[in-house]
Amino acid sequence: MSKQLTALLAGATMVAAAACCAGTAQADEFRFLDEVRVGVLEHDTSFGGGDNKEDGYDVGVELLTSPIGALSWVGSPRAVFGLQVNSEGYTNMAYAGILAQKTIVDGLASDSDAIYIEGTVGIAYHDGAIDVRARPEDAEWKSHGSYWLIRSGFGVGYRFNETYSLTATFSHISNANLAQPNQGSNDLGLRFGMRF
Repeated sequence: MSKQLTALLAGATMVAAAACCAGTAQADEFRFLDEVRVGVLEHDTSFGGGDNKEDGYDVGVELLTSPIGALSWVGSPRAVFGLQVNSEGYTNMAYAGILAQKTIVDGLASDSDAIYIEGTVGIAYHDGAIDVRARPEDAEWKSHGSYWLIRSGFGVGYRFNETYSLTATFSHISNANLAQPNQGSNDLGLRFGMRF
C-alpha cells in the first residue's frame, strides 16, 4: 500500500476515534460518525460493461455522517469517507463524497425495517497504475490516467432495524475523460452497516 493511502487510512482512523470519544449526540444534532459499513466487493468486475483486468476482491470500510441539514434542498445527503484494499495487491483507494438514500418500502417484517435505494458521488485517490499501455503490465493493470478519480455508485439495501443494514452496492471510478488514458473500474459487492 502506498504511503499516501496509508496516511489517509491513519487520518480517517484518528477522526473516527475522536468522533467515537466525543460522546453521545442528541438525535437532532449532526454526528460526524453516524454509521460504519464494512464490505466485500468483487474488484474490477465486468458487471455493468467493465473490462476486467485486475483480480481479487476488495475489503472496504465506510464512515458515514448523519444527514447534512444544510443540504435539505437536495434530500439531506450524508458525507461518506471510505477505504478499499485489494486482496491481490492491485488498485487500492480512499474516497470521500456524498450519499443520498431513499426508503422505498418500510414496515415489512417489523415497524423499523425497510428497503431503500441509495446513490453516491465523490472523489477517490488510488495507488494503481496511471499509464501502463504498451507495457507488459497492461494485461493485468488498469491505466487510470490520474491518481485522482471521480467515484459514483448506487445500492439497494435492507434495513433490519434502526441499527443494522445490508446493502448490495455497485461503484465506478474513472477520470471522466479529464485525462488519458481513462480505463475505468467497477466494483460490485455487499456492505454490512451499523448505525450508532
